[in-house]
Amino acid sequence: LRTPVNDVRSVANLLELDYGFRVTRLENANRSQIIKSISGLRRKVGSQDNVLIYYAGHGVLDEAADEGYWLPVDATSDDPSNWVMTDQVISQVRAMKAKHVMVVADSCFSGTITRGIKIEQRTPEWLETIVKKKARTALTSGGLEPVMDSGGGNNSVFANSFLSILRDNDGVLDASQLFSQLRPKVMVNSPQTPEYGNIHQAGHDGGDFLFVRQ
Repeated sequence: LRTPVNDVRSVANLLELDYGFRVTRLENANRSQIIKSISGLRRKVGSQDNVLIYYAGHGVLDEAADEGYWLPVDATSDDPSNWVMTDQVISQVRAMKAKHVMVVADSCFSGTITRGIKIEQRTPEWLETIVKKKARTALTSGGLEPVMDSGGGNNSVFANSFLSILRDNDGVLDASQLFSQLRPKVMVNSPQTPEYGNIHQAGHDGGDFLFVRQ
């Protein structure tokens, strides 16, 4: 793939410099490094922390099993022994003490992570409410479909839209708002349809991920 390394560098820099995230970046990671990094994160985070996991790379769907997988650099398409089951990522997310956890997946067939899009109605008390409640959500670059690894200059169509919205934000942006701006941008420039929803059975309690400009 041409753009994932560039995508994660761009996203990491933006989140670190403009949003105050502490970033760990993995490039061309193998299965063991991915699992170790996510489980290590689980041990580090506390109940007031917000965690964003961004994956850019290959993805496959096992239709018969209805399971989605990430394919690290040591994976081969005909041998699943080094594939990362997205349910394995979700089980780590479920066990995290963090308040808000969001998985962003820019890969083919990533839509298995979310089960149904849910956009909440906004009220004046909306931000106050979602800050207090736990959130376990996922934003994916497509549904159960292949997605483009190009189309956004040096980035994928999805990463380009994700970055531009966060660059334009000058206050507090919740992930549902980000999704409602991102979806049409991606759809107009590609054949894929991003999805955003709660992660199934992962402890979601009605909160949402917040991007707060520093």
